[in-house]
Amino acid sequence: MAFRLQLAPQTVGLLSGCPSAVRERVLNELGEVFSGPLLRAGKPVSGAATGGDFTLPSGFHVRYALDRGHGLLHLLELRAPVEEATGAQAF
Repeated sequence: MAFRLQLAPQTVGLLSGCPSAVRERVLNELGEVFSGPLLRAGKPVSGAATGGDFTLPSGFHVRYALDRGHGLLHLLELRAPVEEATGAQAF
């Protein structure tokens, strides 16, 4: 099953502010993670939804919710690695 990716506005802002090479790396890592076993191993959230959080190899922290009923993958939060972020804020 293919899922549509929905980015939270803060996530869009963070990715927009990254250099293009960093943005490409993060998006590639997200694609690799979400096309693999993570979609099958998500923690139940409610009903047909699952979710969780993890850290990408690039150091970005991701929080997501997967709504299988609507075929949506919600990227709820993306935080830059500590050395990339000013104050390690969540965006």
